Amino acid sequence: MSATLQTRAPTRRRAAALLAATAAAAITAVVVLSSASAQAPATRTLILHELEKGSTYTHVRNTRTASQQSNSQGDLIVFTNPVTDASGTRIGKLHAQCVTTVGARDFRKSTITCTAVVHLGDGSLMGQFVASPAGSTTTGAITGGTGAYANARGVIVSKQTQAGGNDTITLAG
Repeated sequence: MSATLQTRAPTRRRAAALLAATAAAAITAVVVLSSASAQAPATRTLILHELEKGSTYTHVRNTRTASQQSNSQGDLIVFTNPVTDASGTRIGKLHAQCVTTVGARDFRKSTITCTAVVHLGDGSLMGQFVASPAGSTTTGAITGGTGAYANARGVIVSKQTQAGGNDTITLAG
């Protein structure tokens, strides 16, 4: 009887140790996989084209100025642009409002801070950026979204073209 107890005790200990080792390995695998996915989230890239044709633009002058070429601190720039995909199919519209934060006698030398929403068929993306009207490339932050883009975060790079602009939006997983 005592031999049987001694045989069972080491077997139970080994089983318990094996179970503990298996549990530890499983927990380690979950932690490693979780941290790996946190370190390298999948990204999604959207390519959009803003069209000048069909756009609207208003310069709201909140200050007195002698020159129509100037852009004074506090002035607003409000605009919309139709948005297409790579094939030229219209898929939405950009709505933006910008406030002049650094004025200049020459509008192109001023600085504007903008908030924009791109309405697409499957949701909207919200973004913010600082730009110079003379700049050919603007980089901004995607700060949120709705629908298919709910809680979106990422970066937008917009390059001016003859017809409007090419936007590359990279969304973090």
